[in-house]
Amino acid sequence: MSTNLDVKNFEFKGGLRTTSLVLIAVGIIAMICGFLTNKTVGWVDFIVTSVYFVTVAVSGVFFLAVTGVLQASWITPYKRIPEAMTKFLPYGFALMLLTYFGLHSVYEWTHTDIVMNDPILVQKIAWLNEPFYMIRMVLIFAAWIFVGRRLLSLSKKQDEGHDVSQKIVSSSAIGLILFGATICIASFDWLMSVEPHWFSTIYGVNVFSGSFVAGMSFICLATIKLREWGYLKGIINDNHFHDMGKWMFGFSTFWAYTWLSQFLLIWYANIPEETEYYVLRLDHWNFQFFLNVVLNWLAPFLLLLSRPAKRNTKRLKLVACILLVGHFLDLYLMVAPKVFEHHGIHHLSGFGALQALQWLGFAGLFLFVVGTAFSKRDIVAKGDPQLLEGIDLHQ
Repeated sequence: MSTNLDVKNFEFKGGLRTTSLVLIAVGIIAMICGFLTNKTVGWVDFIVTSVYFVTVAVSGVFFLAVTGVLQASWITPYKRIPEAMTKFLPYGFALMLLTYFGLHSVYEWTHTDIVMNDPILVQKIAWLNEPFYMIRMVLIFAAWIFVGRRLLSLSKKQDEGHDVSQKIVSSSAIGLILFGATICIASFDWLMSVEPHWFSTIYGVNVFSGSFVAGMSFICLATIKLREWGYLKGIINDNHFHDMGKWMFGFSTFWAYTWLSQFLLIWYANIPEETEYYVLRLDHWNFQFFLNVVLNWLAPFLLLLSRPAKRNTKRLKLVACILLVGHFLDLYLMVAPKVFEHHGIHHLSGFGALQALQWLGFAGLFLFVVGTAFSKRDIVAKGDPQLLEGIDLHQ
């Protein structure tokens, strides 16, 4: 096989750069309006949106680590995209540090008077306390940023002609172990502790599956747009899009499996302290509850069921957008219902135009950071020994 690797590099300028900056400005204005309208709703929006883009960014670390362990070739033609996604993690860390100022508005366990008069919460003080919570947050991001930078450093050495394959395997293995532990702890801390009386052992896996699908959706969208703009010619073909379609199809079903497993076991057991999680959402967030399943599983399942659908870029773009919106709704439903109930806020007051505009603002920041990082390296990982095999992909 003869492949021309002389492809033009990405330039982050013009309309895309301007659009990202405009979106950031719109997001800031929307965020200010949100906080002025209702401080509690403002903090819910800020925390959920921050966690959303952090999970999308850290999925890049997971993709690099799992393919590094397996020495997989399928990701090499568009390897630069998940590498660029990891560059958002320091910014995500800064955003999450800011959530410290909203802990009292969102997390019940931060109120000493409530905790000391609650026989259940008082037993959880050793874990659920503000200093240890922030220490865990720092350690989680330190692990993610360390693994991301380590794998990026080894990738740069590959580009310089060094043989670092074994180092990539060992670093990726360590990265997967750290990722598996930290994504669960992050899910428990940032999302599940909103309802400190309730817990689910599959919660972290469910959040991971949604993050994986959202990350692959972003990679798919970015790859399609790059090819439409004239990049990656001769590198990306319909077989690669078919591969991405299978990942989105398969892991959206895996998300549905973890979601349904949690729901059915809790509902069937009918233990009051467990079922309250779903009673709240089915009583007051009924439409959003079932829309969540439609966006994160039913629509992608039906739209990507056939082989031709997985090779149709228009269909893939539609499904990727649906899944990205679905991941946000999924995270929002994990946080907002309990917080709004606790503060006596009507359930629809926190889900509308302001939330959409804030999401677009964060998306603008994400695109700016990732686009800038993506433009600073060769668009193709020419030093990766798996590249030619990855380009010659067949489905």
